[in-house]
Amino acid sequence: MKTAPGQLEFEWQEPMPAPEAPRPEGPSAEAGPAVPTKHALKAAVDAFHRDLAQRTGMRLLLRVTDNSSTIMAVKHLPFGRGAKLSLHHMFLSAPPDVLDALAAWVKKPRGKQGAARLNAFIRERRHEIRPAKPRASGVKTQGSHFDLNALFNAINRDHFDGKVEARITWGAMPKGGRRRSIRFGSHSARTNLIRIHPLLDQPFVPEYFLRYIVYHEMLHAFMGIGESDSGRRRIHPPEFKRIEQAYPGYERAIAWMEVPENLHRLLRTRRRT
Repeated sequence: MKTAPGQLEFEWQEPMPAPEAPRPEGPSAEAGPAVPTKHALKAAVDAFHRDLAQRTGMRLLLRVTDNSSTIMAVKHLPFGRGAKLSLHHMFLSAPPDVLDALAAWVKKPRGKQGAARLNAFIRERRHEIRPAKPRASGVKTQGSHFDLNALFNAINRDHFDGKVEARITWGAMPKGGRRRSIRFGSHSARTNLIRIHPLLDQPFVPEYFLRYIVYHEMLHAFMGIGESDSGRRRIHPPEFKRIEQAYPGYERAIAWMEVPENLHRLLRTRRRT
């Protein structure tokens, strides 16, 4: 399937280093490996674009990136006009079986065909993913009603023998209007930082519930993120759930969370200025 020149959206973000070639010994040694020119790289993208369009039978708007977080993303255009596709540059040298799996994913992003092969390929090439720049973030542990640092230290001592080395902070209040859901806490493996939703820093929130949320995120920091046999990330594997459910305040905290009025009260709280 031929594609019109205007369908290509090529974005040059950072030079992509070429594999280092063996250097000859002696004074005639060259300065180092060559970096592909922008023209050569664009030619490679053009060829890849044509190949993938033919495999999918679709009109594709392709963007090749050096992103460190979003490795692959696709959005189908209305009325069958094709798809917008964003891919990490690692796919430019993908073998035919990976390209077939990629084409199947482009056509049916939620389908399982080829998913295992794509996951395996990304794991094999993860060394090509540029490390993300750490997000600058201040750490605030003292809230209006609760001190996260005191809770963290007590839980670390009582349940983890002081082995959790993560930092903890109140998160920033999300922007926007009316909320319909709330994420009580999160743990970033990259920065080893636990964030607790600031709406939990209120007098009607029982300390035992906040303590459970902090424990849950500390357990993530303690256990890390594993992978299943198929390569999928396992955030809450059976062992995690077993340990979590053995936490002394687990049932009481879950019971409070499952009372609809408690969640509604949190979501109705006006944004603080």
